Amino acid sequence: MNIAPQYSGFVFLLCLLVLTPLLFSQVQQPNRFEKERKYSDEDLTIVPMDTDGLALVFETKKFKNGNQTWEVTLLDTLLQEAGSLELEVEQRNRLIGYDHAVGMVYLLFKKDETKGEMYLVSIDLKRKETTGHEIKPELNLQLTQFSKVGKNFVFGGYVNLEPAVLLYNSDHDNIKILPGFFQKETELIDVRVNKNQTFNALTIDRGDRDTQRIIFRTFDSSGKQLLEDITDIEEDITVQNSISSTLDREDLMVIGSFGKRKTKQASGFYSLPVNPFEEQKINRVYFGELSHYLDYLKPKKAAKIKLKSLHAIEGGQIPDFTNYVMPYKLVEHPNGFLLLAESYTASSNQQSGYSPYSNYPYYSPYGGYYPRNGVYNQNPVYPSDYNMQNTDDVKPIQTVVLAFDATGKIIVDFSQKLAEIKMSTLDQVSEFLLYEDSIHFLYKKESEIKTKTINLKNGEFSERTEKIKLNDMYDEIRMERWQVGSVEHWFNRTLYVWGYQSIRNSSNGQFKTREVFYINSIVVR
Repeated sequence: MNIAPQYSGFVFLLCLLVLTPLLFSQVQQPNRFEKERKYSDEDLTIVPMDTDGLALVFETKKFKNGNQTWEVTLLDTLLQEAGSLELEVEQRNRLIGYDHAVGMVYLLFKKDETKGEMYLVSIDLKRKETTGHEIKPELNLQLTQFSKVGKNFVFGGYVNLEPAVLLYNSDHDNIKILPGFFQKETELIDVRVNKNQTFNALTIDRGDRDTQRIIFRTFDSSGKQLLEDITDIEEDITVQNSISSTLDREDLMVIGSFGKRKTKQASGFYSLPVNPFEEQKINRVYFGELSHYLDYLKPKKAAKIKLKSLHAIEGGQIPDFTNYVMPYKLVEHPNGFLLLAESYTASSNQQSGYSPYSNYPYYSPYGGYYPRNGVYNQNPVYPSDYNMQNTDDVKPIQTVVLAFDATGKIIVDFSQKLAEIKMSTLDQVSEFLLYEDSIHFLYKKESEIKTKTINLKNGEFSERTEKIKLNDMYDEIRMERWQVGSVEHWFNRTLYVWGYQSIRNSSNGQFKTREVFYINSIVVR
């Protein structure tokens, strides 16, 4: 099957989203926040809180009552300071996760030398009050997922190389271990909270050499299982990573990448509708079938790969062309799903026992991947006792967005080639926004914002580069830290870009330099 490059069907499917088409779409930077920092200061973690604003969390070098002091700065949607708090946290604790609910933000800490013990801080944004909870699961849980669900918190991870899912109730200081997860040679791929405060847990049973299985379960906020759907994975492929939808729509879908058995690189993307009452089949689409996935290559090479892929598929074979690819984000709308993924290159000396793709600083014993999305966002500090891959050998190539209909069928794909970017860790580089009759790609390269806008009606596109806006006309960027900073979605049509800059100001004939952490809001109009 070859995906036709027409956009008319996709626009029709998105008709409920298209209100009044704009003649021109613009990317603006209306607000900026700066905080002066020293090179010796710890980096900040940004917690996006939708219309509640942003929370900036960082470790200070101050101590109180024998504890380390952490500061939390609250910003409103105009990037104005809305308050600040100080937290007292035991020394050698690291921030390993966070989540947000309306009016609340939750920070999760862990001490390096303890086995599974964590410290949870709940912050009331209106009252500026904090409550701390010591969590002692009595299991050496290596955490991979953390979310607030209903009145509880859900933790996913591994105990002695076996997947585990736990629920913690802070009101009663009670921990519940969910049954059915402690299985050998099984990987916990995804734990994700739905809009109705249920949550999904996705595992892959790799115990049978011939038949691997995707096991999808949904639980209510108390841990009661609501459904289970088991699907056999075909013998010729393996599922590498996956994201589940979150019931913005009435149906559930799992989308990710797949490859040949015993390979690290992917051959394409797959989708799987969740329906425990009917037998479902994994829908595959190979890279060579997509209209724009290969646009980052030279046209002749891309055409050759597409032709070879078509011949292989017609012959019942898996095409030879493979890529490293990471799905990061799944967006639901009334007529289907949009998947954001990024391709990258990696050297052959990657560590097999450590997953650099997790947004939590713990490995998956089976090389699992945990896409960054929503509550999983954080700036991890990886512990030194885990094997880390050589990040100098990982380079992002392109970002892609794939549109699926309600059944999981690919409708159309879009892509943006990324300029050469130096990354200290493999992490999400780009963002996208669907607005009116256009799709917008955005990413940060040093002190610039790169954008690509594609008109969904005719396929025409434009690319622009904009300087990151400064506060003062006399300000000049002297240096930008290349290994940190990105563009991330915030709420509605608003995104933000952040990073660290050295800025020189030349007003009044004097030259003063300051080192700052900054956030600029970005609005697509």
